[in-house]
Amino acid sequence: MMTKNTNEHKIISTKEDLDYLICRIASKDPFAHTFKFDVRALFVQLIKSLGINYEDFVQHYFYYDENRNLHISESERGFVWISTYGLVAKEKTTDNSMVNACAVQYYILSLLINKAIEVIEKKSVYDVDSYDFGQLTELTPALFQNIIFYIEVFCKAYINLNGKVPKFDHKLANVYSDLKRIMYEKRHNNTHFQARIVDYLAKIIVYVNSIPGDFKEQFVKYDHNKEDHTIISFSLVNLKEMKYVFSLCEDFIMDFYYEKGKSHYLVSGLFESLIDMCKNKEQEDAIKNSYKHLLYEDI
Repeated sequence: MMTKNTNEHKIISTKEDLDYLICRIASKDPFAHTFKFDVRALFVQLIKSLGINYEDFVQHYFYYDENRNLHISESERGFVWISTYGLVAKEKTTDNSMVNACAVQYYILSLLINKAIEVIEKKSVYDVDSYDFGQLTELTPALFQNIIFYIEVFCKAYINLNGKVPKFDHKLANVYSDLKRIMYEKRHNNTHFQARIVDYLAKIIVYVNSIPGDFKEQFVKYDHNKEDHTIISFSLVNLKEMKYVFSLCEDFIMDFYYEKGKSHYLVSGLFESLIDMCKNKEQEDAIKNSYKHLLYEDI
């Protein structure tokens, strides 16, 4: 029963389909899936058979019963979500594992950055005996570890979306170098992607490379790099810039996943646009000095 699928939605088109679904829910067989009801009356019958007031349901278009672990929600896109696991996620972000890893790590990193901003906006953080000042001790390694990992998965997601297989390598310098090589090969340089994202990541890569003692990125979470004494200056300006750039990273990866080379981040000609905005030769020279790398590979 219910073997037909449309865009992975299970189709309920007959009374037999409906009876089978009702039995699955009643038996507490754990599942979570999307369904499409060919006839509205079948969906109404389902709701009523479960002891749910239909008029109440259509006020919010969802129902949740913690005792039954039953979650039903009707989407405006025409499908119905039914879960007997309780409240669980509907699906993965995309069908690309590298993009999904990037999205998950961004979610974690953004929570940490927001928490850091929240803490340093409190005046009590400047009191060395305060709880808020103490939180900086945990936030420093948490931010550093997750920034490093995010850059790794971001670079690998970009490499993957360009049809390449990322190397099994945790060294940021190597992963970043592969990203830059592919960026120039695909002519994704001279774009907002390069100027606003890649160049910012480069600053972090340079710092990580400067850590003495054969720093190993994969050991950072265990604090096994004995010569790593990284501190984070909790400047509100710096944290907000970090939050903004990493939000651009996430937006770019998702846009690149869906739009491919048509992503607005990959529109070429940024260097020329900057030159066109110059009002004199002095400004032109400054732009050329600061942004000539947009045109020429400098790996």
